[in-house]
Amino acid sequence: MTRRISRLAGALAAGLAWLGALTAPALAETDFAALEADPAIWRIASDGGDVYLFGTVHILPPQLDWRTDAIDTALASADRIYFEADVLSPESQAEMTALVPQLGMNAAGVTLSSLISEQAQANLARMAAQLGAPAGALESSLDPLQPWLAGLTVAILQIQAAGYDPTSGVEYRLKAAGDEAGASYGYFETVEQQLRFFADMPIETQIADFEINLAQALEDPGMLDRMVQAWAVGDTDGLDTIMNEGMRDTSADLYDVLIVQRNQNWIPLIEDILDSGESAFIAVGAGHVTGPQGVISLLEARGHTVERINP
Repeated sequence: MTRRISRLAGALAAGLAWLGALTAPALAETDFAALEADPAIWRIASDGGDVYLFGTVHILPPQLDWRTDAIDTALASADRIYFEADVLSPESQAEMTALVPQLGMNAAGVTLSSLISEQAQANLARMAAQLGAPAGALESSLDPLQPWLAGLTVAILQIQAAGYDPTSGVEYRLKAAGDEAGASYGYFETVEQQLRFFADMPIETQIADFEINLAQALEDPGMLDRMVQAWAVGDTDGLDTIMNEGMRDTSADLYDVLIVQRNQNWIPLIEDILDSGESAFIAVGAGHVTGPQGVISLLEARGHTVERINP
C-alpha cells in the first residue's frame, strides 16, 4: 500500500487531524540514524544554467539525515525549485480540504464495507488491530470513503505508526530550504489534478487496488523500510523494483495513469525549463524517475544527456 502513495499523502497526513486518534505510536525497525545516506541525483545537460533532477520520498523517518554535499550544492545553484504540485501552502491545504469531501466520499447509501470482499473486510480488521485502533473505529471511519481515499488513509496511518513523519519528507525540507534561500517555485500539476488521478479511476479499479494493497501491507510490513533504505543509499534499480514492478505486473492500467502518463506529460515541461536557460532543481517522486518509462529514460530517448553526479 505504501509504495503507491502520492505526494498528497504528506499533505493529507498533516491536514486530516482525525487520523491521529487512530494511530498507535511505534518506531521504524531500521536504525535510520546510523544509515549513511547518499540519494541519487542527476544533472540534465543544458546550454544555460544547471538543471538537476532529484527523486523524492514524501514521508520519512525524522532520524534519517539524507542531505548530502551533492544535494546541497545543486540546491544552492538553483534559482527555481520545481515540485509535482503545491500541496504545502495554506492555500493548497484549504483547496484540498474543500476537494477531498467532494471527490472522496461515497454516494448516499454506499459504504466501503459494501464494496469490498469479505476477505478484505477481515484484512481491514487485522490492520486496525495492528494500528491499535479501538474495535470497529477504523472501519467506521473509512466506511463513508471511496476506496481510493480509504486506501490512502490506511497507508498514511501505517506510515505514521512506523514512526515516519510528513514534516521530515523531502518536499517539506526542500521547501524550507528554498524559503530560506529566497528561491522561487514552479509546479507540474495542480492539487485537483493529483486528487483526480485517484478519484477518476473506475470504482472497480479502486476496489481492486484497495484490496491488493491492503493484503500486501499485511503480508510485507517491512516493505516501507526497504523502500526508504533503497532510496537513501541510491539503489535506483532496487527502488524501481519495490515501488513500480508490482504495479506494472498487477495493475497495468493504474501504473499507466499514475506513473507513465504523468511522466510523459512532464517531459515537455522539463524541456521548457532546459530551453529557458534558468538554473533549476526538479524534485519529483522517486517512483517517477527510474525504470523503463521513468523520466530519465524518457529524456534520454529524446536525445538529452542525463548524468548521475553521485554514482
